[in-house]
This record gives sequence, structure tokens and C-alpha cells, in this order.
Amino acid sequence: MFSKVSSNHPLAYFFLAFITMAGLSYINFLPGVVNALAGSIGFSDAQAGQIVALNGYGGLLGSTIAIFLVRRMRWQQAMYTCLPMLAVIDTGTLWIEDYSVMLGWRFLAGLFGGLCVGIGFSVLARLNNADRAFGTLLLIQFNLGALVIYLLPAFEMLLGAYAVFYLMAGFALLSLIMMLFLPSLATDHKPVKQSVLLSELNGNAVLLLLAITAYQLAASAIWTYVGRIGLNAGIHADHVSLSIAMTGLLGLLGAMLPVISGNRFGRLSWVITGVALSVFSALLLSVSPLTPLFYITSMALLFFSWPAVQSYLLAVTADMDGTGRLSALAAVVSSVGLATGPLLAAGLLDNGNFSIMLYASALVFLACLFLLFKPVQAQEKAENPVLSSHYQSNAKDPI
Repeated sequence: MFSKVSSNHPLAYFFLAFITMAGLSYINFLPGVVNALAGSIGFSDAQAGQIVALNGYGGLLGSTIAIFLVRRMRWQQAMYTCLPMLAVIDTGTLWIEDYSVMLGWRFLAGLFGGLCVGIGFSVLARLNNADRAFGTLLLIQFNLGALVIYLLPAFEMLLGAYAVFYLMAGFALLSLIMMLFLPSLATDHKPVKQSVLLSELNGNAVLLLLAITAYQLAASAIWTYVGRIGLNAGIHADHVSLSIAMTGLLGLLGAMLPVISGNRFGRLSWVITGVALSVFSALLLSVSPLTPLFYITSMALLFFSWPAVQSYLLAVTADMDGTGRLSALAAVVSSVGLATGPLLAAGLLDNGNFSIMLYASALVFLACLFLLFKPVQAQEKAENPVLSSHYQSNAKDPI
């Protein structure tokens, strides 16, 4: 009844990336979720941060379970189960007013969303071009995030304070429609010999996973409260929403880097540049007084760097292990960072002063830079024999 697209078709990349994104779609427009929870819905800033953190920890549990599912059941069967449940839970959020109940309910939403994300990551890793697959994922995330943040005030006027949860449910239902056009991909694995690299570079794999966790932690900490930072600095609410939406579009450029260039110029160079820009972004946001120009510039730097860094790091995990299990594990540690970031930020708030949180985020970005250097460089050497021999010859040359 439905015509299936080829696994190499651009639509397959787009559909799979969108379905993966839908699992934890709230992350793409997290400031809008926090503003809704801490605004018209009636929770405090700290409570809003804790709610989205519990949502993230539910995603962590779901992504962890997905690691054990990807080799034991068909991924389509799992998606057809999890996506409808996610839509039902997101819609049910509208009738929850108690803080404790909301914590548990959003944890449950995160559980099913995390299952979708973990399974989606493992399928994306089995596509022929991992850079393009994860670049497309980040491209969709930032494009959709900017669009939702821009349109959310209009949706709230139309649908009420819980409009953002209607949107989450809608993304899950749209993903179900996309599933109908996808091939099984059951046998589309990369050569088994690539999985040997995981055992050879076990230490590097751990460092890479820690780097992914660290970057997501720092970026999500800032992302959670970027709207509140602008409001606290005296910037008008409409200007804050417009600034987040417009600078979020720069994430498109960052996400397009892997899609267009792949690793043509070396992943290490792109990643180092992106992390350095992220550090500068966190420090710029801490400047007092925070002017609209500094606010926009800092967000532009972060939103450009975030998708590029993450898609390149995820592509490295896919190349380390062609079975997709390491990519599913990367989804887990990514969820750790995304969930812990809001919790860290909420714990470091000081009566409306965000400076401590921003300095801490800058330090975590720096730690990420040290963690990722060795594994990314090792993977580049393994994939490029010319580059590897160049490194070896330089090591032998006398100083």
C-alpha cells in the first residue's frame, strides 16, 4: 500500500532522523518548555528545571533499555509500540497540575522517548553515511527547535499554556506516518570487521562517550535557562523569543557541515573549533551587564557549534562499531548529559544570578576538549592510512 524508499534515499535519512528526534523532541525547544512550566502553568524556575531533568532521566533509562533491544527485536515493532505511547503520555500531561505527579509522568514520557532515541540511533548508525545521517538529525533538531520557539507564543494563544505538549504529541504521530515509508534495514549492517575496532580502541571509546556526555551537559545547562537569562538581563520577552528562534537557525549551518563536507577536512579540526566557540559563548553570556548584542552573539556561537560537534562525535562512534551498539550507548550517555544539564543549572542558580552556572558550563566544555582529542585523532588515523603514516613519520623525526 505504501511505497518504501531505498535505504540510500535522502528521504530515508530524513524520516529516520525525524523519528529519532521525536523521541525527546522537547530538547529542541527546551527554553519554551521551561518558560511554559515556570510561567503560565505555575511551577517555579527550579521546579521547571527539575521536571525537564526527570524527563531526561527517563530518556536515559529508555535509551539504556534500547541497547539490549536493538539485537533482540525488530526496530519497527519497537517503534510502533513506543511512539503511540509517547503521544498518549504527552497529551495526558494537560490534565496534570500536581508537581510530584508531573515529575513521575514526565519521567514516563522520557522512558518511551528514550527507547525511540536509542533504537533510532542504532538504525542511523547502520546507514551507509554516518556523517550525513547524524548531520541530518542535528539539522532537523535545530531547524524544528527554532521554528517551534518562534511560533510557540501563537500556539499558546490558540491552544493554551500546555500547547508545547500538544506539539510533542503531534511529532510522535507524524513519526508513525513516516514509519510506513521506511524499509526494514534489517540486513543493512556495515562490515563486521569494523566492530573489531571497538575492542582495539576500548579506552578511546570510553573517552569519546565521556566527551559526548560532557558537551551535552554543558550545552543543555545553558539551553535550559537561556530564555530566563535574557529576561533576567532586562531584555524584552518578545525580543528574547525572537532572538532564540533566529539564532537557532544558525544551528542549520552547523548541522550542514557534516552533511556537506563529511570528514573531508578532518573531524578533529571541526570539533576543536566548535568546542572553543562554545566556551566563548558561555563566557560571553556571563558578562555583566548583558547587552542584547552580547546575548545574540553568544547564542549564535553556541547554536552554530552544538550540532556540528555532536554530529561529528556521533559519526565517530558509528565508525568505531558497525553493529550500532556503540551508537545506542552514545544515545544513553547523551541522555545523561541532556538530563543532568538542567539539574546542574537548577542547582547552581543564585537568586536570578546565572554567572556560576555559566562559568561551570565553560569549564565542562574545556574538559570535553581534552576528552575528545585522543579518540577523534585515533579514528582519523585508522580511517586514513596516509594521515596515519604522516603521524608516524613525524613521531620518528628528530627534533
